[in-house]
Amino acid sequence: MATPKLVHYHAPQTRSFAIRWLLEELGSPPHELKVLNMKKGEHKTPEFLAINPMGKVPAITHGGVPVTEVGAVAIYLADLFPDAQLAPAIGDTARGTYLRWIVFNHGAIEPAIADRWRKIEPSMPTAMSYGTYECTVDALSGAVSGGSYILGERFSAADVVIGSAVRWMTLFKLLPERPEFTSYIERLTSRPAFKSALAKDEELVRALAS
Repeated sequence: MATPKLVHYHAPQTRSFAIRWLLEELGSPPHELKVLNMKKGEHKTPEFLAINPMGKVPAITHGGVPVTEVGAVAIYLADLFPDAQLAPAIGDTARGTYLRWIVFNHGAIEPAIADRWRKIEPSMPTAMSYGTYECTVDALSGAVSGGSYILGERFSAADVVIGSAVRWMTLFKLLPERPEFTSYIERLTSRPAFKSALAKDEELVRALAS
């Protein structure tokens, strides 16, 4: 039986970098990289919109079945390649913490940061997915302060998701300057897989600009 084909739809300098980094952490399993030039609108073609109607990256297909959204793709890939041990197994209580923070990134961190950037204060914090910007930042701070990684001393795909967000928000000064965020980013960006993914993306940026 043939192995289902894995395809990563990617554009550099986007959220899709998290998945490129994750694939490096997974040992670069066989997959096809399909680069979308967003300046040319390649993310809005009928072919790609059939995979992700939102016209956003990252997206993958596995055996022709699409998976979108950073968190969902990260969970899927980490489970697909269990030998890399980037996801706690079902039945392991650490999986609860792992899933919690991956979902928290999309359900709370990104909405809170987006509203703060747009200078929108929620009129009904209890009705929001994140409550307030301040409590979201404090929760994030606690998540990265309990050890080297989200799961203590164990690196996982949750760190790729959360770490990518923290790095991006810090670059654009959307998070307060706190030592726990700085040290967390330093640990993640020193990983060989991160450096390899970043070098490949920088090369891709140059190629698209030429």
